[in-house]
Amino acid sequence: MKSWEVVGYTFRADTYCPAHIADALPTGEGEAYDGWHLLVPMSAEQNLDEIALAFGIDRHDEATFDTGDFPKVVFADQAGDDTCSVCAEPLI
Repeated sequence: MKSWEVVGYTFRADTYCPAHIADALPTGEGEAYDGWHLLVPMSAEQNLDEIALAFGIDRHDEATFDTGDFPKVVFADQAGDDTCSVCAEPLI
């Protein structure tokens, strides 16, 4: 595994694996990403890119948003012994 590979995400003080990050996003009625629903299967990265584009978030400049607002990536060299908040599996 390369050190720069995305292995997970931090969002609202929790850590998620790629399989569970989309479910953690606030997409319900009246929430931040109201109405956003994944209709076409795509990777977590593709999904987050689409949401970021739709809501004017620059994912490539993580200094412009907080993890309370939008997920930030966890790279392999940052993961340590982090586990997913949903499935409890290690990120690496």
